[in-house]
Amino acid sequence: MARYLITGGSGFLGRTLLKLLQADGHEVVIATRGRSHDGSIPNWVEYDLRDRATIANIVQARPDGIFHLAWSTTPGSAEVDPFADVSVNLAGTVALLQQLSEQCSVPVVFTSSGGTVYGVAERLPIPEDHPLRPIGIYGQSKAAAERYAENYARHHALDVRVARVSNPFGAQQSAAKLQGAASIFARRVSSGQPLTVWGDGAVVRDYIAVEDAARGLIAIMQMQRSKHMPVFNVGSGEGISINELIAMIGEAAGVKPAVTHTEARSFDIPINVLDISKVAAEAGWRPSMPVRDAIFQMVRAFTRI
Repeated sequence: MARYLITGGSGFLGRTLLKLLQADGHEVVIATRGRSHDGSIPNWVEYDLRDRATIANIVQARPDGIFHLAWSTTPGSAEVDPFADVSVNLAGTVALLQQLSEQCSVPVVFTSSGGTVYGVAERLPIPEDHPLRPIGIYGQSKAAAERYAENYARHHALDVRVARVSNPFGAQQSAAKLQGAASIFARRVSSGQPLTVWGDGAVVRDYIAVEDAARGLIAIMQMQRSKHMPVFNVGSGEGISINELIAMIGEAAGVKPAVTHTEARSFDIPINVLDISKVAAEAGWRPSMPVRDAIFQMVRAFTRI
C-alpha cells in the first residue's frame, strides 16, 4: 500500500478522496491550513498556499504521491478579486511545483477545472486537445497552472498528471462556499427553500457524483508514468441543463421547486460536456453511477438529515 498526501484535503472532494484511499488500505496525510477537529484525520501537516515555508512539511511527510486540490477561490469569488486568485492560488501552486521538482520526485495529480479551462466549446463533447480559451478568471488561473505544470514536467522531469474535473456533487458538499449547483439546489429544495438561477436556466453542465470524481483521481495517480504530462477529463460525459437539473431534483424530492431567475453571469459558459473516452482507455476509469441515480441518492440523503 502507498502513502498519499492531499493538499486541501479537508474540502469536499478531498474528504471523499481521503475516505476512498483509506478504504483501499492506503495511508493518507492531509495538508491544510487548519487541522480537522472531528478526529477523522490522524495524519495532518500544515500547508498554506500563501506561505511557501509550509511546503517543507509536504516534503518531510515523504509521500509516494500527492493530490494537489488546494485552491482558495470559486469561479464567482475569483471574478470579484482576481489579484487574490493569482497571488494565492497560481503563485502558491507554482511554488509547490518548483520545490517538489527540486526535493520530492513523486507523482502529482493536479486538479484543474474541466468546466472552465476550455471556454466556449468548438465541439462537443470536449476532448482534452481542445484549445484552452477560458472566459473567466478562475479558468484563466487553472489553465495557467496547467502550463506551469507542463513546464516543470518537460524541463525538470516532475511527474505531473492533470485531471480536469467537471462539477462534482454530493450530500456532504458545504453550502458555505456557494459552489456546486447540484448540491446547493438539492439542499434547498429538500428543505422547502426557493431557488435563484442566473439566466434562463438553459446553461448545460457536466455533473459527476463526488465519489466517482475521486475514483477518477485515484485511477490517474495509479497509472504508470508517461513520457509527457498526461491530461484527462474527469466527468460524466453527460450534459444536463440547469432547468433539467432542477426538474430532476424536484422529481426526487416529490415537489415543484420555486425558481426565480436573475441576470446571467458573463463568465458562465453556455454548454460544457466533457469527452471522457481518453481516461477510460488509458486509466481504465469510468463513472460507476448515472447522474440521475446519484441526484436521487443525494436528495434522499438531504431528506433524511
